[in-house]
Amino acid sequence: MIKDLLPKVQMVKNYSNSFVVELNNSCILIDCGMDKKAKEILKIIEKTGKELKAVLITHGHLDHINGLAKIKEKFPDALVVSSQEDKLAVEGKEVLLPKGIKGFFFRMLIPLVKSKGVKVDETFRENYAQLKVIKTPGHTKGSVSFLLSGKTKVLFCGDLILNPNKLSLPPEDFNWNKQKMVESIEKISKLDFDCLLPGHGEAIAKDAKKKVLEFLYELKRKQF
Repeated sequence: MIKDLLPKVQMVKNYSNSFVVELNNSCILIDCGMDKKAKEILKIIEKTGKELKAVLITHGHLDHINGLAKIKEKFPDALVVSSQEDKLAVEGKEVLLPKGIKGFFFRMLIPLVKSKGVKVDETFRENYAQLKVIKTPGHTKGSVSFLLSGKTKVLFCGDLILNPNKLSLPPEDFNWNKQKMVESIEKISKLDFDCLLPGHGEAIAKDAKKKVLEFLYELKRKQF
């Protein structure tokens, strides 16, 4: 479905979603999932016939950065770009853990997950190629979203909003600040976009902005 609607965007489904975005003379990868999916991502990039210009990271959770080292092995000149706040997580110098008891168990499991930090070449500016960078903190301190301009305007929202069966927030234990998330969702609800591509779940290709506005209304209603 996404390929029919957006011929220049390909989604790779893993525990999290990654997106290969073709530009005029190159391509960009948004998030890189767990390293077991790196081969599939690399095949898609190779099929474009274009050089990978950059890997853009929406946030520093392991399921969005674990495959980065394998991507860089194949494309050593590709820039790695993240937010300043999540830079240390991408570089493997810290691990963003969930809260409470889940964080305790995740810390025990970390040695079992082969994850190699990769140097961040740049932190985000206001725009990156055809993508507008929008700071959307809440899931992590440095979470960002990207708005792709074109005939169909596409919003890549990372884990700000998930869509397993319907729009939802990630589990509370995995979020840095819920109030900041609501504020960030309000921020993106004011943007002009046609399609929403979340970090988990299915793409929303129809009435995306309307659904985000309805979701925001429900979140605010539950706050009061």
